[in-house]
Amino acid sequence: MAVYDDYGRTSAEAGFGSHSEVPEPYVVDAATAGVTYICFADAPLRCIRRITQADGVSTTEFTMGDWALRTELTVWQPVNTTMEA
Repeated sequence: MAVYDDYGRTSAEAGFGSHSEVPEPYVVDAATAGVTYICFADAPLRCIRRITQADGVSTTEFTMGDWALRTELTVWQPVNTTMEA
């Protein structure tokens, strides 16, 4: 099992957990009103961020998964944390 940061870098990679080297978004999908998905790489398993806007508040979460299934993924956690997948 690997440990990923909130940009999809594994704990074995340089820059893991660093916010000084932030990758550029690869794909941005404004899926529905109030929900935007962002990924940073083109890989079968990739870091996906979900930004939800409701009542003037934005919530940013991330998960590791298949981009094609982004709207169906159920395990999300706050950014600035790590995830085992």
